[in-house]
This record gives sequence, structure tokens and C-alpha cells, in this order.
Amino acid sequence: MLPAAQKYLQVLLIVLIIFVSVTKQLENLTLTKAEKRKVDQFKDAISTLVFPRETMKEELNLVRYLRARRWDVTRANSMLMQTVKWWEDYKMNSIHDEDWSSFQKDYPIFINGTDKNGLPILALPLGDWDLRKAAVQGQIPNVIRWFIKNVDEVHTITRNLANGGKMNGTQWNLIGNLANFTRHQHMCVPCIRFHTEFATMYESHYPGGIGRLITLNTPSVFQVLLTLVGPVLSSTTRDAMQTLGTSKEEWAKVLRPNFEGNQLPESFRW
Repeated sequence: MLPAAQKYLQVLLIVLIIFVSVTKQLENLTLTKAEKRKVDQFKDAISTLVFPRETMKEELNLVRYLRARRWDVTRANSMLMQTVKWWEDYKMNSIHDEDWSSFQKDYPIFINGTDKNGLPILALPLGDWDLRKAAVQGQIPNVIRWFIKNVDEVHTITRNLANGGKMNGTQWNLIGNLANFTRHQHMCVPCIRFHTEFATMYESHYPGGIGRLITLNTPSVFQVLLTLVGPVLSSTTRDAMQTLGTSKEEWAKVLRPNFEGNQLPESFRW
């Protein structure tokens, strides 16, 4: 192949990677007439109800529940009511007032930056978490609660940015660094409870919240975990997922079009 033609194909490949990476994350905010009628029906069904959080009855939130239940208003309404009950049972009103300082040290999560579209980033160095230790200490339920606290925080930031006109959408980014992720430390039998219960809570109560889910330093054993958790994950979450290996060149192709390096923790940069 001629050098000029080879260079053209390389440029074309990079452009295609950037296009797929960017469009993969863009949230579809347009509704058909039939979908708009479903939203109006959903609004009527919940019009007299009191919610623990006002954003629960916002149109963009209702659309997420409708999409999760394939535009079946009755099923979407049931799903939303289950979230309201869970909110009370799980004591979500007090979750941000609890002392989480030791968890930030042992199970760090970072919510600092945004992508180039202004969507928040939740950076999760999961490989540094010792889930086996948490299981031995009986802390798995609290680690799950800690993760849910952070999901709710980034979810709230996203809604506030959208309501303030600073971004267009209701989704956020989850980027996980799986360096040091092992079967022994992260996939012991009690550890699996963390992954499955968190995934169930997320899919049940924050449907469609993640616009882009990227894992870095992804080991082969992670595929075993995905097989176990896969049945819990929605097609929306699975479609948002990209698993990357240890090559920072590979990271750059996916991350650079969507993120500035200074918006990510140092170990997440290419």
C-alpha cells in the first residue's frame, strides 16, 4: 500500500473511532408524538402523589423510567413507586449526612470533573478496593451504601447542571480503573454480593443514568464478573460499556475525544 493511502486510512480510522466514541454517549432527548402521549399519561398517573425528591416527577426522569419499561406506562409507574418505597426503606434522605470519611480512604471515589459536553464524571479506582476485607469485616452492605451515596450525588449534580442550563441531558460518566483487580480480592463469594446488589439498585432506581461506562486496565477475569452480573444489567447499560486494557495508547483513542486529562485522577490519564 502506498504511504499516502496508508496515512489516509489511519486518519479515517481515528475519525471513525472518535465519531463512535462521541455518538455512543449522546443521550437521545427527542420524543415521538406517541412517546410524548405516554409521558403525558405518566404525568397524569402521578399528578396527585408526593415524592421524597421533586426531581422524581420531572419529565426527563419519567422518560428514563418509561424507556426502562419499554414505554409501558403501568410498568414504569410501578417501577417509580418501587423507587419511592426504596427511598424511604433505604433511608436515602439521610445518606449524605452520614460520616463517610473512612470509606473515602478505604474505598475511594472521585466526583470532580466533567467531560467535554459538561457531563459529570464518577471515577472509580475499583482495583484499589479490598472487597474481601470488607466481606470479612461484615462491611459489604455499608460499601454498597457508600457507592449508592456517590451515585446519588453525581445524579444530583447532573440534574442541577441540566436545570441550570449548563448541560443538555440527564446522564453522567462512570470510569473505572481495574488495575490490581483480582479474583481473590474482588470476586470472592461474599464479594459477588457487592457487585450484584449494587447493579440491582442502580438499574432499579437510577435507570439510564450512565451515559458512558469505561473500564481501564481491564483484566480477563473481569469478563467472568460481567457474566455473573450481566443478567442484572439493562441493554442501555451494556451498550454504554467499553472495556479497555492496559495500553494508554488505547485509552487515548477513547478518552481524548471526550475528556480533558486534567478532569480525571492521575491514574486515569493517558
